[in-house]
Amino acid sequence: MNETPSSVRQGTTYAGVSPFKGFWIRFVAAIFDAVILSILVWGISIVLAIIAGVLMGDEAGIATLFLTLISLSIALILYKPLMEASEYQGTLGKYVLGMKIVNQRGERITMKDSFIRSIVYMILGYVFVGILGLIMIGFTEQKQGLHDIAAKTFVVSQHWSGPIPGPHDGFGA
Repeated sequence: MNETPSSVRQGTTYAGVSPFKGFWIRFVAAIFDAVILSILVWGISIVLAIIAGVLMGDEAGIATLFLTLISLSIALILYKPLMEASEYQGTLGKYVLGMKIVNQRGERITMKDSFIRSIVYMILGYVFVGILGLIMIGFTEQKQGLHDIAAKTFVVSQHWSGPIPGPHDGFGA
């Protein structure tokens, strides 16, 4: 029979090379995302505030700015989960830097897993002690933060395909 070996079928994997992305590259991606979202939301906010101020007076401009801050909060809450569960498999920062988020089987994560991941990430980001849950990315074998562990996700190279290697595979041991 003409059977293809399993190592060829599962896609591109690199023996001895870790597919996992560490703390610093993910930190740079988060900064990229923050800059992009800030420019977009504040740009829209300023334009709307100016238009409202000209048309309806100063109070309308201040109200528009306040509504924009609420919009920013909503955008931040929805941006990560929607992007991570999309075909981009990550935020724009991760995509530009060559990363994607996958589950244990190496597949795109579900919206549910993405929301779990994002909620834990936001909680860790707002609680000072929780920052340790993000810093641990640099010290765990599979480069997972608490938000990754909670959602059972992994951040890998965009070129990685196939299941995630674990300690039971002898990977990295």
